[in-house]
Amino acid sequence: MPDFKKIKRSTSLYEDVVNEIKKAILSGKYKTGEALPSETELARQFGVSRPVIREGIRVLQTRGFLEIRRGITGGAFVRELYQLPFLEDFADLVRYRRIKVDDLARARLLLEPEVCRLAAQNASQEALKEMKNLLDSYSLIKERDKLDMMYSMFHRLVGRACGNPIYSIIMENMMDFTEGFIKTMKPVTTIIHNDSDHDEILEALNERDSEKAAKVGTRHAMDILREMKKLEDTYLELLGGKMREHYDEDDEEDVNNEE
Repeated sequence: MPDFKKIKRSTSLYEDVVNEIKKAILSGKYKTGEALPSETELARQFGVSRPVIREGIRVLQTRGFLEIRRGITGGAFVRELYQLPFLEDFADLVRYRRIKVDDLARARLLLEPEVCRLAAQNASQEALKEMKNLLDSYSLIKERDKLDMMYSMFHRLVGRACGNPIYSIIMENMMDFTEGFIKTMKPVTTIIHNDSDHDEILEALNERDSEKAAKVGTRHAMDILREMKKLEDTYLELLGGKMREHYDEDDEEDVNNEE
């Protein structure tokens, strides 16, 4: 287990702790699922107080490098790097219409075919089996919201199997946004997904047919783009109507107050 050097700077100590631990994780000194030393031991190695270590651990948890597990065998554990956040302020950009669903969906239209192509070349048998098990479980799920999450998981698995860690990270975050979009704007009974596309993608992966995988991935992404855009238009129209009603009520109240 690697030791950390004492920090010499007297300001922003927790940031130094964050940078050093992050460097150890990214360089492979600490592997996925491995636990960091205790707060007491880290404080000794860095030569700082436990509150400084605690703040550093909190920041690393927020940024997605660590997860905190409770209990006797708990502690700070290294997370999978594909779980790193994409942009901390991404939700605000969407909320204020600086980024639209169309923007992300079109990015997905470019990314997904290449991810499918690479997965056909690089996916392990274990990864392919995991995808097959997931597809087999679709028919067992009755709740629409859970099924939407499982659809998203299929794309996450393809991304993880593609062999390119950058694509994997981006695909994870695209799916995070897609799930958030669906939960916010999609009526529970509305279906925007074609299950058979997943079957075709997996078939192409098993056949190691990268061109077929890319072709199906393109078609699937285009269909999703079209349905998501319809939902967004409907959602914004309804939201605009509610806002107009709110303003009309405020105007009426102002008139009554004046009278």
